[in-house]
Amino acid sequence: MHFEEFGKEHEKTIVMLHAANYVHVFAKQYCLSDEYHLIVPHLMGYGDETDKTFNAEEQIKELAEFISSLGKKVALVGFSLGAMVGFKLLAEHPELFNCAVLVSPWLIKDRETLDKVVAANEKQLASFKKKWLCGLIARMNGFTKEQRISFVEQMQRVTPETVKNAVDNGITLETVGGFGKVDVPVLALAGGKEQDFMRESVKKMAEMNENCSCEIWEKAAHNIPPMFAKRFNEQIRGFVGKAFDKG
Repeated sequence: MHFEEFGKEHEKTIVMLHAANYVHVFAKQYCLSDEYHLIVPHLMGYGDETDKTFNAEEQIKELAEFISSLGKKVALVGFSLGAMVGFKLLAEHPELFNCAVLVSPWLIKDRETLDKVVAANEKQLASFKKKWLCGLIARMNGFTKEQRISFVEQMQRVTPETVKNAVDNGITLETVGGFGKVDVPVLALAGGKEQDFMRESVKKMAEMNENCSCEIWEKAAHNIPPMFAKRFNEQIRGFVGKAFDKG
């Protein structure tokens, strides 16, 4: 498994699961490496893992084995696809974590909406094949020059099959068991300008587990990590720091 790594290994570790397409969606969170050891795995089908097609079950297995190999509990942060994968990973392997921050997970789904989102994301993938546009999008997301170059190159190799599987991934509140029994602190976030099903997903998470709290950031859309970085970073420092202090 390919991954990005920031900070020093002896520091407390945060594993960050990125959104579809954007390995560096947490670029504005990398400054947290002054306090924490950050690991950003490349999810299947994206980044330097484009020789694979995204598969939720296989991805969970790979991540669980990788995190277990670290030999210590970690904090988990996920956004969008990464939050959905994180939800399933946390529910099935809670022993690996001491807390989790999950941002904009889509966990309440119906067939009609899934088909619409798959179609929209397939169109988006076609636009990413235009290197100049891909580079512009990377710049707007605050990527460094090196990150922009790798992003453009990596997106040329992402397949329609991965795009479809990443959306229609089978991860929902109904299909994933065990979340209600997770006994570590969980913070679920969504933007007030996101779709109803996104906001309802995090609200339902809080209803399912007394250790989970949720917040709706009224001014945010599906963009909390890059566009609300200052507030988000402060939230991570406070929430994750408190969890690590408790051990």
